[in-house]
Amino acid sequence: MKHKPFKNCLLLVVTLLSAMMFSTVAVAALPEGVPSSLEAPSIQKIELKLNEGGRPYFEAQVYFPQSVLNLDSEAPGGGSVFWDCSVKVDDGSWEEFGGGGYINVYTGGEDGKAPAKAGTFAITFDPIDEGSLESVDIKNHIYSYKLRVYYDYYEGWPDVKPIYSPVSNTVTIGSGSFYSDASKWAEPEIKKANELDLIPDILKGADMTKPITREEFCELAILLYEKTTGKSAEAVSANPFTDTSNLQILKAYKIGITSGTSTTTFSPKVLINREQCAAMLFRTIKAIKPDGDYSILGIKDFPDQKFISTWAVDATKYMSKMGIITGDSKGAFMPKAATSTQEAAGYGMATREQAIALTSRTYEKIK
Repeated sequence: MKHKPFKNCLLLVVTLLSAMMFSTVAVAALPEGVPSSLEAPSIQKIELKLNEGGRPYFEAQVYFPQSVLNLDSEAPGGGSVFWDCSVKVDDGSWEEFGGGGYINVYTGGEDGKAPAKAGTFAITFDPIDEGSLESVDIKNHIYSYKLRVYYDYYEGWPDVKPIYSPVSNTVTIGSGSFYSDASKWAEPEIKKANELDLIPDILKGADMTKPITREEFCELAILLYEKTTGKSAEAVSANPFTDTSNLQILKAYKIGITSGTSTTTFSPKVLINREQCAAMLFRTIKAIKPDGDYSILGIKDFPDQKFISTWAVDATKYMSKMGIITGDSKGAFMPKAATSTQEAAGYGMATREQAIALTSRTYEKIK
């Protein structure tokens, strides 16, 4: 019995050494140049198309980050970048990821050639040919898609595993896909916005009564900008953010509609309040018509003016002047939560349906 502590210590040392050796092997497993993670792609939009035989398929515009294109071109470890996707019909379950293929079939960034520039590329989803669906009927069903990219290398094969990116955003197409739930007052405004093609794919099929995120509003604002001006916005050439590669956000950032939450982060999933929504929409209008008259002289204060941030005053008053934004029954703007109780209740948050209504009204006012 007197030797038991020694044996226990010896066992602990052996265990620790084994763990360290395993860790070293795991770290050393990746060939030189092969990254441990990949940036996620993002789907900008999706459309229904027909092949020569009349069979329907989907074509999506997908944004691939420069790092992914570079990886495919440089091919460390003798590998390639692939993509695959998952589909969901109506409220059913997501299918397992599958289909897809080589990314350079679409980007043209073949081995040994200079990598293509980051941007959007047309990717086709053929659910019938791939066997995930027997038919496509967008009049009676809603189809949802998401995809990812992965790097499969061959140095050390077969003892390797692909390195996957995070999954992209989800896009939907089909009847009724422009919203799943909405307030009665908002339904006419949402339907009008859908007819004007002012609802981005990121919001299609969403619950419109929920608060809107920074990412969603950027997509809404850029679509408004491009539909009103008739031209495509340019994205900032070098992505400053580490938490998003969404092309619409990068466009909004370059135009001046939005900024980051720090020098390296955008915080795409953070919800925005009413004064932030007004300010971003105001900047969008100014980007559309830089020489417009944005005077707010003579516009009265809101009853709750003291709660409106200084940087949002011009935006809120201009929106009121134009009849784009109205207050509650007493005229209060309700810019943001001023107390912890209000914050817990979601007071002053901008909902998706409110944001869509505002962009639709803006389009009608300035087109």
